[in-house]
Amino acid sequence: MSISVVKQYSVFVANEPGALKNFAALFTRERVNLIAISQDVRFDAAVVRAAVNYNTKISHALTKAGYTSVKTDAICIDTPDRVGVVTDIGEVLHKKDINITTIYGASCGHGHARFIVVVSDIAQALNALESSGLF
Repeated sequence: MSISVVKQYSVFVANEPGALKNFAALFTRERVNLIAISQDVRFDAAVVRAAVNYNTKISHALTKAGYTSVKTDAICIDTPDRVGVVTDIGEVLHKKDINITTIYGASCGHGHARFIVVVSDIAQALNALESSGLF
């Protein structure tokens, strides 16, 4: 189990065949490991959320490749895979009146799950999550 701060890049990508492949290839060329990714498609465009380790440098490569992106601090929660994890995340943050603006994640197999959470107050959220004893 671990809780850490990561960088999330929200990137506008065309909604067309090969667009996500080309986007992911940029990370491969830059030797940047994607620790989580999600895509939300709306008509002719998509917003791809790509999470990377905090000290990873990819902003310049995204801009050079013509992508428009927004960089945000996010919380990465690596936790045992169990029923109720997302409920627990929501409950801990709700008790501190912290808004969740984005959450995505998955069961990774072997009893492990990972969630990326963007919140209204990252410092307070980190403190609440770490002190809860649930993660």
